[in-house]
Amino acid sequence: MQVLTTSILAVLLALLGPLLTIFDLPGNTMMMIARVCFAILDERYMDLNSLAIAAVIYVAGESWEFFVSLFGIKKEKVSWGAVFLIALGGFIGACIGTGILPILGSFLGGLAGAAAAAFLYEYNRSRNIENAKGLAWKAAKVRFLAMSGKLAASFCLSYMLASAITKHITIPSLPVF
Repeated sequence: MQVLTTSILAVLLALLGPLLTIFDLPGNTMMMIARVCFAILDERYMDLNSLAIAAVIYVAGESWEFFVSLFGIKKEKVSWGAVFLIALGGFIGACIGTGILPILGSFLGGLAGAAAAAFLYEYNRSRNIENAKGLAWKAAKVRFLAMSGKLAASFCLSYMLASAITKHITIPSLPVF
């Protein structure tokens, strides 16, 4: 019974992780904490090799999002304040998008929020609508690339968590009358 309960919990966490990641919440972090907890509680579920691979995927996904988000738009010669404003716009857009259309809305809202913040920043700075459109488009592309990389890591972590736990499930056969 404990194995079944543990497996159900792991599958639920594995399903919830990517959803939280889409909503700009710490889904990957939650899945890594779950992996470590499962490894501590019962080492047959998580060997050190798979735990190390999951840690590398986790760090790669988080680093990808951080560096692509920051330096992807920074290469457009905007200030660090603008980088922060565009990141904040992406987060606010994701929150608003989630309220309008759960899951997909947070992804699209994040893109729209980053683009809107970049447009407003550049238009306010230069009063040139073409430059503002260009920066908005670049901000949306950078946000998409950053979110896609982190989401790919999330799906990998989700699969690894669910498969590591569920491979130990044995379903008893029904008695034949």
